[in-house]
Amino acid sequence: MKLVLPSAVFAAAFTLASTANEVKSTVRFSNNDRLSGSLESLTTERLIWKSPILERPTPFFLKDILDLTLTGEQPESTSKHEAAITLTRGEVVRGQLASVSDEAVELDTWFAGRMKFNRLNIAGIKISERPDFIYRGPTGLAGWTQSGDKPAWTFQNSRFRSVAAGSIARKVDLPDECSIAFNAAWRGSFGLKLVFFSDDLASDRPSSGYELTIQSRSVYLRGCKTQKFLGHTASAVTLQENEKAHIEVRASLKSGKICLFLDGQIIDVWTDPDVAPNEVGRGIHFITQNDSPVQISDIGVSAWDGEVDQLPAPRAMGGLRGFGIQGLMEMEDESEPAPEEKTNSRRIELRNGDSIDGEVVSIIDGAITIKTPFRDVRLPVEALRSVALKPVDLETTKRENGDVRAWFSDGSWIIFRLEGVGEGTLTGYNQSFGTAVFKIAAFNRIEFNIYDPETEDIRMASGW
Repeated sequence: MKLVLPSAVFAAAFTLASTANEVKSTVRFSNNDRLSGSLESLTTERLIWKSPILERPTPFFLKDILDLTLTGEQPESTSKHEAAITLTRGEVVRGQLASVSDEAVELDTWFAGRMKFNRLNIAGIKISERPDFIYRGPTGLAGWTQSGDKPAWTFQNSRFRSVAAGSIARKVDLPDECSIAFNAAWRGSFGLKLVFFSDDLASDRPSSGYELTIQSRSVYLRGCKTQKFLGHTASAVTLQENEKAHIEVRASLKSGKICLFLDGQIIDVWTDPDVAPNEVGRGIHFITQNDSPVQISDIGVSAWDGEVDQLPAPRAMGGLRGFGIQGLMEMEDESEPAPEEKTNSRRIELRNGDSIDGEVVSIIDGAITIKTPFRDVRLPVEALRSVALKPVDLETTKRENGDVRAWFSDGSWIIFRLEGVGEGTLTGYNQSFGTAVFKIAAFNRIEFNIYDPETEDIRMASGW
């Protein structure tokens, strides 16, 4: 049964682009047909679409539309941290932490100003340092080089998707000490190679840099020039148990250290004893070796200070630490670690691995004050990894007629009931944050009819 959008049509609409400077977008219909062009206006019931193959701007009802792809862009930010709130329906909203209390958490966002989220609808908060990105994307295939005669990668909805074996590569001017982070999604067993410090973008077997090979829960590292194995771990369990992960590799041409992180947790650290900074390139590759689809999104390349501020858990240290093919064949037989005791639910985790038992007093100008049993402690927000919230019985927000699923240009997303349209803005309501006014330029995709099973089936199938 299809849900019906609100009957009231708002007269106000926003113009996305002038005739002289149109932003190219794509509208996709419920039969999976696509029509490229530009969005002229939008109301809560219909949109008006301009396209070279249409004689004039044409209206379409939202009930017949699957999604709308836009060219949203994220502005530059001088903030030193980024907080990601995960809501009980899985939505992820990013911004700068403004306040924390037992009842609510506030974020300062670039797309809707300050947003206040109900504690009952917050599943968790993660805080990360916000680096100065050398590259962030993908925003398209432009600037990327594919190996072979037939492209193995496509681009849609701010992500790369593999359709065959092959490499997609880009020169990103990697600094000597760098971080390469991205989100990966897959079906079945995960297989992917990440090559970094490459000097041959057209090849799927470059002769410089390092090759990190992921095969299910096992990860292998070797030098591309010497083909020498530098390390192995079979402790990437999350890659075997799930079909998505946030992967980060930190590498230093000064110390030779290479660190692997999965979902924010360090898995292993390896060292190249023969590191040679002058013999590498500055490119990265994503390489698939079979037809099993892989999606890559939210790529962020930045400088790294070279400091290893976390240590792998004991089970991760059980991976191969030596060199050579002989060591590679020695698969570890690790026993499961004993369950950890539950920590104090009010502890605040720091980025260096320490934790503080206390409550948040205030957040002012990027600094957080924490009340501890001994004294108040003041720290920069970026020094935190997470904030422990008051334990509550979580509530899932209600589904509303007219709900849309909107994706931001940074890969995060949110659900809200479309209530109004203004000049360059959308007004939406969600039980977790109330009413908010969003900048339309913040979105790169808006999905309609999200509770219609047939529509969702089409959307899910086309995503792979």
